[in-house]
Amino acid sequence: MKAIKLFSVACCVAAVCLTSCIGDNDSDVKSLTKAEIATCLNAVKGTHLGRVIYSAPTVKDVNHEDSVDISWTIATDSTMTIHDFPARLLAHNIDSVQGKALRTALMQAPDQDIECYIGFIDVNPVSWLINPKAATYTLNTGDGEHKVQVAFYVNSSYSGGVYSPSNKNKFAMEIIEGAIYMDGKLTSYLNKDTPFLFIRNEK
Repeated sequence: MKAIKLFSVACCVAAVCLTSCIGDNDSDVKSLTKAEIATCLNAVKGTHLGRVIYSAPTVKDVNHEDSVDISWTIATDSTMTIHDFPARLLAHNIDSVQGKALRTALMQAPDQDIECYIGFIDVNPVSWLINPKAATYTLNTGDGEHKVQVAFYVNSSYSGGVYSPSNKNKFAMEIIEGAIYMDGKLTSYLNKDTPFLFIRNEK
């Protein structure tokens, strides 16, 4: 998948581990019992501190990896909130020519929580799919205000999380920015599908 190729070697290893645990296609999604879902939730419920690793072009359009501190809360067996996700990370891969005004406006937008639907699919290791809601902003791009929505992959085995107590309590998640909408219309401003890899701080 082209989005995964943006990561450095270290990030690639983590991403591959994540997707291999979740499965390569939707036919791998399992139906868990209520008891199994409760076991999964008990293992990961609560607020977690970590960092989000992202790839972004420099001024010379060379991709590099960086990270910022972030937190997320898994509240129920179907909901998760990523807290204060930086809007500027979503703006990095907007076309710097055609989408220059939008990119500049989104760079300056405030951080925003991203609400997600989740669904547990495995107990060992604990694995779940993530369907983030689109992040919505009201932005002025020089020709007036626009409603801008940043959409993420949904119903995808590449958007999910895994927690493995037997592997040094490894906790990782990934979501993928997939489209930019302006005033309800799909734009062509996003250069590429953009993955964000979340790694929980070691306990």
